[in-house]
Amino acid sequence: MKHNLKRRQSISELEYVLKHAISEGEATDDTDKMELKHLFTPTDDVYGCSTYARELFIPAGMTVVGKIHKKPHLAFLMKGTMLVTTEEGDLKRMTGPMSFVVPAGVKRAAYIEEDITIVNVHLTKETQEADLEKVEAEVISPSYEAMGLEEPDLSGIEKLMTFTNTDKE
Repeated sequence: MKHNLKRRQSISELEYVLKHAISEGEATDDTDKMELKHLFTPTDDVYGCSTYARELFIPAGMTVVGKIHKKPHLAFLMKGTMLVTTEEGDLKRMTGPMSFVVPAGVKRAAYIEEDITIVNVHLTKETQEADLEKVEAEVISPSYEAMGLEEPDLSGIEKLMTFTNTDKE
């Protein structure tokens, strides 16, 4: 897969601006409006792992930025419509039901046009919800750098946001 570093930069800047706006009280953190379910299969004796599914409901009108996954995995958009951009290509309108492969090392940004339910499926060594921190450590990368990928330079947006904040006073 070809990585588009300009798009990676833009998605990371969007994430930074959203987090900044929430911390400054300029936007609301509506994650409490999302509904998340965790499902696990028992460990398979042949393959030595279990299957973990995250079923996430996101209401219309939200803008979300996803996490960086360490390994490719399957995703199922069960219902709804969202506009999605990744560093892989152009803006896509995705309407469920549909399935697709999420590549490793890619962050996605989405605007939810209609309420969606999306399911991400990962292989894991863990088998229960009590071990979610371990599961996240297995499947989610804390940064691009941790995966050996180029980290976006956010110094420009950080300076802009600092300037914007001092301008308010």
